Amino acid sequence: MSKPTARNALVVIGMWTFSRVIASLLEALIVVIHNRMTFTGDAGTVMMWLWEGFPDDLVAALAAITLVWVIETRKPSAWVGGLAALYLYGGGWHAWRILTHGWHVPPRTPDYIGILIQAIIPALVCLVVGVWWTRRSAALKAVAT
Repeated sequence: MSKPTARNALVVIGMWTFSRVIASLLEALIVVIHNRMTFTGDAGTVMMWLWEGFPDDLVAALAAITLVWVIETRKPSAWVGGLAALYLYGGGWHAWRILTHGWHVPPRTPDYIGILIQAIIPALVCLVVGVWWTRRSAALKAVAT
């Protein structure tokens, strides 16, 4: 492995780790808002899981933009894909922990759907925003030259 490749891999892993810390801090901040919200019905159950995953989605988008800005390569899309894979890995482990944790009542279908969507959306957001920002920055560089 070459030195720039190792450096870029460490930047991706560090970006993912740092973004998880920031997402945890955001979750602590929105707990005040979350305590006042009421989710009813099956759609409300899915929306509850989406709302709990919102900090991860927001930080994933910001991490993708920052990664494209910081990474030292001509084609940062592959590294954005690696970051999205890390988000998918982390989301999968988080979903597994939620589902294997003791429940007072067994989870229903909306719970499974919400947990699955909560695990997948940060990876998709990271990938879409990262590719969009890569193309945007490449277009800006082409216009500047």
